[in-house]
Formats: sequence, structure tokens, C-alpha cells
Amino acid sequence: GIDDSAKKYGYTIRLFVNDKKELEKDLWGEVIASSVDGILFMNDEMSPEVLEMVEDTPVPVIFVNAIPRSKNFSSVGIDNKKCAYDITKQMIEKGNKKIVFITTSHVYAMNNFKVSGYEKAMKEAGLEPEIIYSTGVLDSNEVQYKEYLKDNRPEVVLAVRDSMAISFMNTAVKMGIKVPEELQVIGFQNTRYASLSNPKLTCVDTPIYEIGNVAMSKLTEEMKSEELVAASTTIVDYKIIWRDSTK
Repeated sequence: GIDDSAKKYGYTIRLFVNDKKELEKDLWGEVIASSVDGILFMNDEMSPEVLEMVEDTPVPVIFVNAIPRSKNFSSVGIDNKKCAYDITKQMIEKGNKKIVFITTSHVYAMNNFKVSGYEKAMKEAGLEPEIIYSTGVLDSNEVQYKEYLKDNRPEVVLAVRDSMAISFMNTAVKMGIKVPEELQVIGFQNTRYASLSNPKLTCVDTPIYEIGNVAMSKLTEEMKSEELVAASTTIVDYKIIWRDSTK
């Protein structure tokens, strides 16, 4: 989405990738030294040091599918709290009461918003929220899920990652639990694995292409503007893809 929009406006994309926190400052320095016209920032984690550098950046910065830690920056993404609230509420309205939410043990702002939306829907319905914190490592996840399912029988499981949702579903099926008759499972990404799983996974679909396309368009506006553009949040619509893992 970013690339298509960039070509439309005549810009070239440079990709800077880093997964080591200790190298964040060096990477940001490299980005600035490259004399870019604008920056699309896709990182849900940000240390105070990096935030300080971002705020000192002389070119426009827009957060893509991430939460800015400052009101000075625009962002493009979905309303993570609302989408988790909506899907949880729909499952409650279908008569389900024991609804469990699986999130990452590592803290990500977007996942926290999803947890918040889930908790809100559960509490409004007078139901007790139940959250499982998982590492995201499949082997250890399966052990954790198996232990949980020995003593618990949720009606619905929501998971922030498709891999977690499918791992939980596979573990349940191996234990003789029928999906979706006895357990319904929902993911939050709609990756290609969702349609390859058996049964196919119901998902909240994050429109990644559209988010990237809109973000690049907004960045172009800011780069071409001779005046400072006020920061804004652009919410892109999501949809629910109903598949065989739910009734």
C-alpha cells in the first residue's frame, strides 16, 4: 500500500529495519543522515530516547498502524479498542458467557487497546474477563494451552495473533474438543494462515494495504505543505471475516 501510493506521487521508498532495541538510536541517526523527505514509522514500541529523537526530526513523521507517544504526530490505523469491543460484544449477544482473551506477555500498545475493548464489553455484560498472557513461541504456547484446557472449557477464545489462535485451536482439537461446536476461536490479523488452518479461522481483518496507502498519502500532503500540518488520527475501517472456527 505504501509503495503503490509512493509511486503515484513520485517518491522512492527506503526501508530501515531493526529488531534490536540497543540499536534504535543508531538506526534513527542513519535515517536522518539519509536526507529523507518524510518518515513512516511502524513500531509499536518506543523508548523515551527514541521519542526525543523523533520529536527533534526535521521532516514529517507519521505513525503507521502504531500508537504515537506524542500528540505532535499523525497516525493511521484501526481503532483497536473498538474492534475488540465489537467482536466480544457480538459473541456475547450470541449467548456466549465464558470468553477468554489471549494476548502477548510482551507489552505492545495496540494489544493493550484490544484487551481494554474486550474487558469493557465483558464488564458491561456482567461477565468476568479472563486473560491469558502468552509468549508467542509456538512450542511453549501449546504446553501452556494444554495445561489451561485440562481444567477450563471456554466457549470463545480471542487471540491477538492468528498464530496464537490457531495454536490454541490445534491444541484443543488434539484434546478432543470440537471446534466450533464446543469452542469458537477468533484471530485479529487475518493472515494467510487463517484460511489455511483447519477449520478456517474467523478473524478481525486489519486492512494493511489501505492503512499503508492512506499513510503515504497523508505523508505526501505534509511533505508538500509549506505550513505545519496539525497532527491528526485517521481511523481505517476494519471488517470481520467469518469462517469455520465460529458458529
